[in-house]
Amino acid sequence: MRPITGQETDFVLVSCSGLGIEPSRREQVLKAKRAGEDSLRRSGLGYTIVRPGPLEEEPGGQRALIFDQGNRISQGISCADVADICVKALHDSSARNKSFDVCYEYVAEQGKELYELVAHLPDKANNYLTPALSVLEKNT
Repeated sequence: MRPITGQETDFVLVSCSGLGIEPSRREQVLKAKRAGEDSLRRSGLGYTIVRPGPLEEEPGGQRALIFDQGNRISQGISCADVADICVKALHDSSARNKSFDVCYEYVAEQGKELYELVAHLPDKANNYLTPALSVLEKNT
């Protein structure tokens, strides 16, 4: 376990990416989502906001993950992988005051822009979060 530095995340919010929401309710849900996220950002707490793609019931740790900022994800992710990301975010200073989308890797259709794969292979300590989040911007 890493030593406590005071720069760890105090609060992890599992928000939503907006995928899979009924079109008739989408704007209402996204407005509430933005308000909740903005309240957390203004709270003074060290935070991490995780916006997973649609949740899937399957084992975690089996597929590559895409970490992104910009509402470009379109794939799902397992509940187990989201839980693992949240626990790691609590103990990783690179996650502090960041918001990001996360989903499983996928192959883009020909002619469409490919995502930069930000997730890297875990190091010996099974750490994939630090290298993945190091290239993402803080939200404060």
